[in-house]
Amino acid sequence: MTQSTRQEILDAHEELEKLCNRLPGTRRAKMTILAALPPKPQPTMADVEWDDDKHYLAEAENPGWGKVIMLERSACPGFIRIALAKENEPTWQAVKENTLTPTGKRYALTEVQDNE
Repeated sequence: MTQSTRQEILDAHEELEKLCNRLPGTRRAKMTILAALPPKPQPTMADVEWDDDKHYLAEAENPGWGKVIMLERSACPGFIRIALAKENEPTWQAVKENTLTPTGKRYALTEVQDNE
């Protein structure tokens, strides 16, 4: 059996949704088909328009680096600059946006006053 691509899985879910919206009484059939389909993949940053308010300092999962923090769109189209904190690895990196899956977690910078 061949492995379905991410796009094929997304297309199958979308077409099933369209079909069920057109045909009344398809809830049971839809549930049976969904049970056989691979789960719908989470959206990647390639599926989302970059928004500084939502994505600056937001966490994402990357297959190679694990959890990373997104910083900005790279000057190179299709890439996002990230920060990571892995020992003996570069701190800054630019990765393809389709390899970043947002986790929903965000970070904030705060100023700390030293009392010395």
